[in-house]
Amino acid sequence: MERALVLTIIGKDRPGLVEALADLIAQHEGSWDESRMARLAGHFAGVVQIHIPEDRAEGLIAALPGLVDRGLAVSVVDSDWSLADVDHRES
Repeated sequence: MERALVLTIIGKDRPGLVEALADLIAQHEGSWDESRMARLAGHFAGVVQIHIPEDRAEGLIAALPGLVDRGLAVSVVDSDWSLADVDHRES
């Protein structure tokens, strides 16, 4: 079973921010589904939809505050749709 999460990210824009987030997601066996990123007033802002194995989700959620060392503030929302619902709608 997989869990869908939506992450919001903001921090002072600088190289390596997306890579740091992507690496953390990959370390927890998550997949980056889609995202919207922007540079606003010198800040990087983004929204990322991921899916992750259920048994790895809490580990990722617990690790996200560690990105503050990279200058990123991250919040997480559990999505209320399942990946099976998405596959069904695309058929």
